Amino acid sequence: MKIKQAITNLIQPFKRFFMRLWHGRHVISDLMKHKHRFVVLDTDTYKEKISFQLSGANVFVFLGITSLVLIFLTALLLAFTPLRELIPGYSNPSMVRQTYENARIIDSLEIQLKAQEDMLTDIQNILLEKDPTKLHTTTKINDTIKAKPTPYTHSKSDTLLRQEVEERKDRDKKTNNFNY
Repeated sequence: MKIKQAITNLIQPFKRFFMRLWHGRHVISDLMKHKHRFVVLDTDTYKEKISFQLSGANVFVFLGITSLVLIFLTALLLAFTPLRELIPGYSNPSMVRQTYENARIIDSLEIQLKAQEDMLTDIQNILLEKDPTKLHTTTKINDTIKAKPTPYTHSKSDTLLRQEVEERKDRDKKTNNFNY
């Protein structure tokens, strides 16, 4: 019994809401169907300047189309003008390019500064009559790392293909027929 009462108590508010909505459908349909007159008057002479005959459906359609047009125009404005830079995540392409260029220049300046510092310490060590080659514990930036060559062996199919191509070239040279 308690479960049935609890379910009934849960359903009652929804039932009342939908009943009011069902009974109010006539009010909404009346607003949509009935015609109303919209008039703009001159306040000094009380003459009619503009008048429209409107229904609720006309107003609803007009407001819907107006809002869609405004959304579309705003999207175009943001997509094709510099205003898009104000949106987080979008940036000016020239600014991005300049950032990368600045980072590259900074890296090269750091390398050059390190090389000059090493040269200065070498000169100081020479003046102090120390051997500069023994004092370097780290490798210089300009030193290159030599990679070991990878051994390459020809497979049997590779060798056969090479022989076939060479034979075809020789045959074509003899007949002056070059079809590659």
